[in-house]
Amino acid sequence: MIDILFWLIINSIAALVGTALGRLITLRAYTPLTRLLLFVTLGYLVLAYLLLGLGLLGYLQSGPVLVVLVILLLVGLTAFRTLWRDLCAVGNRLRHALLASSARWLYWFLLFFVLASLPVALAPPPGLDWDGLAEHLAMAKEWVKAGRIIPLWYEHHSQFPATLQMLYALALLWRGAIAAKVFHFSFGLIALGAVFVLTRRHISPQAAPWAAAVLAATPVFSWLMGAAYVDLPVVACALLSVHFFLEWISSGAVRDAALSGLLIGAAMAFKMQGIPYFGLLLIFALYIAWRHRRQETQRWRAVAIFTTVGLLVASPWYVKSWLITGNPVYPFAYSTFGGKQWSAQQAEWYRHHQLLFGVGELPSRQELAAMPWYARSFVGPRQPLRLLVAPLNLTFNPPPFTDPVSPATAIMFFAIGPLYLIFTPMLLAFSGRPAKLKVLLILFGLLWIWWLYSMQQSRYLLPTMALLAPAAGYALCRCTQHKSVLRPVALAIVTTWLVIILLIKAISLYTALPVVAGTVSREQYLASSLEPYPVLSYINNHTPPEAKVISYGEVRLFYLERDYLWGDPVYHRMIIYDTMTGPDDLLAAYNRQGITYVLYQPALLNRLSADREPVGPLLQAALEEGYLSEVVVPAAHRGYRLLEVTEEGRQVDY
Repeated sequence: MIDILFWLIINSIAALVGTALGRLITLRAYTPLTRLLLFVTLGYLVLAYLLLGLGLLGYLQSGPVLVVLVILLLVGLTAFRTLWRDLCAVGNRLRHALLASSARWLYWFLLFFVLASLPVALAPPPGLDWDGLAEHLAMAKEWVKAGRIIPLWYEHHSQFPATLQMLYALALLWRGAIAAKVFHFSFGLIALGAVFVLTRRHISPQAAPWAAAVLAATPVFSWLMGAAYVDLPVVACALLSVHFFLEWISSGAVRDAALSGLLIGAAMAFKMQGIPYFGLLLIFALYIAWRHRRQETQRWRAVAIFTTVGLLVASPWYVKSWLITGNPVYPFAYSTFGGKQWSAQQAEWYRHHQLLFGVGELPSRQELAAMPWYARSFVGPRQPLRLLVAPLNLTFNPPPFTDPVSPATAIMFFAIGPLYLIFTPMLLAFSGRPAKLKVLLILFGLLWIWWLYSMQQSRYLLPTMALLAPAAGYALCRCTQHKSVLRPVALAIVTTWLVIILLIKAISLYTALPVVAGTVSREQYLASSLEPYPVLSYINNHTPPEAKVISYGEVRLFYLERDYLWGDPVYHRMIIYDTMTGPDDLLAAYNRQGITYVLYQPALLNRLSADREPVGPLLQAALEEGYLSEVVVPAAHRGYRLLEVTEEGRQVDY
């Protein structure tokens, strides 16, 4: 309950600050729900950037952060009445939708979906929350521990835009991982609201609840509502940006273009996935301004403001990365910018790993390197036929498009579901389609091509699939209004799928509710749901506080209360393995980094790439030389091995 209270307080401050800023421009033309979504998002962005400033100055501590929150609250209270009016208006409309709307069963589904998602968000992050435990929560924890934002050279993701991680840092400063997870849940709510207002305003009022239901019924979206990732802010901000962009197409108002730019800039500030969105919207904006060049010079001014605002909002993270690493989009574009603690070989490994997603076997790195560039573009999952059938494979064969998990897990938690593929093509059967659907479909098509050639992971497609939710929702709505067999068939399909989504949510609830209710302890829950947790707990309890651990194969180290380093060669150049000739070189590198313990699981060692420098033989040789010794841990530690650097090993000269 304290975590929920903390979340409500920060939400209130964000909404008040966003409302106070929103009052500086005239926003009465927008609905109360649109204003509320905009204000909360804007407030979160302001709060995150103020925390970024404190972190860069070395004041990411309780006292300075509290001062910032108090100041924001005082500023925000000036807009309390405005915010309260919008909240009351939204509440009244929601009550009417639940009780009197012809589509009230859809609104009840959405309400149950949200209420069932909240307890999952209130459970400690389990093993499936891979990126949260390895990256997002973990980097925020290190920044809080240091009291400032520091470069974590062992973790190249820490140079990515990290706006949501600043809110995670705020939660970790005073509460913990659960409070952090609920911030990601918040952006799931904003995303549902954004697809609703976009569809209601630009496509069809009747289709709005259908579109929101389609997005909620996307398994990967549903799973992300309870995870500590950073994908949902991109979905929310991209949808809101497209909403205001479509407003600008109709109105020509500079204000709408500025708000669209602000929100797509926010998407880029949360994650680099916002960059192609920004690029395509800019191309659209230039085309629209060119079409109106003889009637309105204001269109060109709007394009300039859209571009400037978007770049300014996103720029702090990219400038920071440029100054620290020498590369604004580190570690990407290495051949152009280079980058510290990175190399051409690691860039090649990284790209090869990204290309592995999708249906079809990818040639080895050596075979790819020998191919001409045009041939490399159409191999493995990118063969022409596989590109054509990718929608079918993505819908009905989701495991190849996810991280290594069981097929059942991939289907339940990382798939996109069947509604998009079934109902979007049915738009062709209906006349009188809204004109702005064409814009959404063109945007989707171009972003779909980008996804096919960048990284075919289903989670990375979610911001693009969200653009299809209004289209699929509109088609669904038209089907249910059709006086033919189409109506019962459509209702049967969508009802069945929504029930399946609620059943999948019930599985997550079954796992999460005991620990949320307190009938199962946090330790028991994590020991059963996170493979390395027992050995991490052992390290926390049985090693000196000054110990430093290097981990191979396992990066989900958020719960480790010791300094640590990711050891795999693919992640950094802090330890250079390719010049090592024996265990003396390995131990010399460990001593330079202050390493005293080695953690790995043989099955996970070198899991990302089979043909990189072998670490296993070096570790085995170091054991044989007496530089490392095995630490005996209980059998419950599931095959993880813990090695300690011996006195002899610490004496190896570096």
